[in-house]
Amino acid sequence: MDSVDLDHIRHNVRIAYEWSRLRRALIGFAPALVVAAVASWLGGNPLSSASFGLGLYLAGVVALWYGREPQRAVLPGVVAGLVPVVLTIVTMRIGHVCFGDQCTSVCMAACVVGGMGAGVAVGIVGVRKHYRWLFWITASALVLCTGATGCACLGNAGLAGLAAGYGAGVLPALARRGRRA
Repeated sequence: MDSVDLDHIRHNVRIAYEWSRLRRALIGFAPALVVAAVASWLGGNPLSSASFGLGLYLAGVVALWYGREPQRAVLPGVVAGLVPVVLTIVTMRIGHVCFGDQCTSVCMAACVVGGMGAGVAVGIVGVRKHYRWLFWITASALVLCTGATGCACLGNAGLAGLAAGYGAGVLPALARRGRRA
């Protein structure tokens, strides 16, 4: 065999390998579509929830396919992102809370508090495992996409609350990580 044949064989093997990794990622991250479907069904804005769910699915598939630290960020990112989703869906069923003659919706608080809890959770994992920046970026994207499937019911305000809560929750861990680096 000459070198041209070996190069061709290497190329074909590499393509088969990458397609196999992509198929595993597509199948392995399919449960995220269930999260998006449930949030779309139970939430107040199905189209936005489904759009963020699609973004979540694509981001998760890319992270699993790429491997390394992004792959390690998938489980903590999605699990932490479920906190604001669950809180928002539960508080939507509660509706309003009244104190005297003042009534308020608790959905926005659920987005902020859920985002903060998700930020703390990602921060704990990232600091304990001494992960680098690619983990933090991937986990943050997955948390925000997951959380947005639930907080999209409030529109831009819910998404801003989620992002602000997440930032407040993850910032202390990022500062601690930055001091170590």
